[in-house]
Amino acid sequence: MKYFIVQGILKDTEKMTDDIMKEHMAYTKKAMDSGDILMSGLKSDMSGGLFIIKSESLEKLQAYLSNEPFYVYKLQDYVVTEFTPHYCNKSPEEWFQQ
Repeated sequence: MKYFIVQGILKDTEKMTDDIMKEHMAYTKKAMDSGDILMSGLKSDMSGGLFIIKSESLEKLQAYLSNEPFYVYKLQDYVVTEFTPHYCNKSPEEWFQQ
């Protein structure tokens, strides 16, 4: 298994609609529910999002991204960085609690 940090860079927010956002949220939820995405969130400057995802290969990740609604509607591009985790917090959800 390979691990990736994906940065989404919004390029045309004027085309954003509620329906596209709902499609995006459902697409992300499906990957979250399957256990592929560890975490996902919006950048504080609202310029896109970040998520950590696992995939069998870069090619499979690119196939996933090519079907992501924000990409399909030409609203977002991606920067993908593969990494090898060495250390892991056992309770990431608690780590993000305030």
